[in-house]
Amino acid sequence: MKTNKSLLGILIVLIVSISCKKDDDNSFDEIVEPTNNIVGSLWINNNNVFTELDLKDNQQINTFTTLSSFHCNEFNGTFICTQGEYTGTKTVQRKGSFNGDLMWSKDYVKDSERYFQINATAIHQNSILLSYRIVNATTYTSTYHLEALELDNGDVIWSIELGNEVKKFTPYKNKIITELSVGSSTVELLSINPDNGHIDTRIPFTDRISKLIGGASSILIMTWSNSIVSMDAELNVNWTFNTGSPNILGGYEIGNQFIFYSRDQTVYSIDKSEGDLIWNHTYTGKFPLAIDISNDTVFISHKEVGESNIVTKTLDIFTGEELDSYSYMTAEEWKTSATKYYFFNNHLLLFNIVPDDNKANIALLNLSDKTLLWERELDQIAYPHLIITPTGYYQ
Repeated sequence: MKTNKSLLGILIVLIVSISCKKDDDNSFDEIVEPTNNIVGSLWINNNNVFTELDLKDNQQINTFTTLSSFHCNEFNGTFICTQGEYTGTKTVQRKGSFNGDLMWSKDYVKDSERYFQINATAIHQNSILLSYRIVNATTYTSTYHLEALELDNGDVIWSIELGNEVKKFTPYKNKIITELSVGSSTVELLSINPDNGHIDTRIPFTDRISKLIGGASSILIMTWSNSIVSMDAELNVNWTFNTGSPNILGGYEIGNQFIFYSRDQTVYSIDKSEGDLIWNHTYTGKFPLAIDISNDTVFISHKEVGESNIVTKTLDIFTGEELDSYSYMTAEEWKTSATKYYFFNNHLLLFNIVPDDNKANIALLNLSDKTLLWERELDQIAYPHLIITPTGYYQ
């Protein structure tokens, strides 16, 4: 009887084992769809037709058409839009939302002698800052202007003519810091009073500027040589931090840190107050594509030479330690220079334009779960315009 009981026990174990193995095999064959709980939308533009796609399933939500070229910039929920053909009348608008009601508009009217080119816009307190040039319709010479408009109604507060083209400007505390192009590698920096347009300080700056940032405690300048420069509102230098190559990607403030990428293949975090190094992380042999900060995390995307996949690394914001990595395989037709990167809420949206084939590709990745949520090929060239989520706007 003992022998029979033992054999019976072995038989039961074998049956249970086989049954479990079958269950394991069945569960392995099941296709588990990635969870996509994201809320928001993406606006894209094709020949003045604007289409809104749901970020959850990339299906169309809304669409509208404009009669001429149209572009909106968003500033903390305020939309300042410009409309008009290249040599035609330009209209500056304030709208309640991207496709919402018009609050007011102001025309810069073309005539037989001149037309306008609207360049950068920004908001400072209760005014809109607008840079533009007036082009002589006969000689094609230009004059360059900076103007402040009332945020509530578009009335002109002040307007000044500047001797050279406005390349960049940024509000900083009680000043408007403006970069003027003087030559191929020389610029002027201006500190302008936002109340009356008076130029309080004007200095030469003998370096090309890649980014001009009005920070929380200083003006931060990223250059095409090998330096990051911190200045005060009167354009006095606080400190200079040198790297090994041009500094072109990133430029994000968080707490006491300023985080950016240099072409010396290194991500840097420096102390904003003193310009001292906090941490760095080097990616030798990689071709960096984008860097951003989302949810107190540093993300950097790169490609290796000869590879077609885009690798996104997650770095600890306090130490620079690499925490995670996710690789997305792209098609051979994807060109690095024609891809835009949008980081938000631990997601990455890739938008690639393929002009030779008259199409575009979109992919949405969940970086936390390391999953591809969806990808879509558009049978026409389109351009990303705005991402809207409950936590913010991304352009």
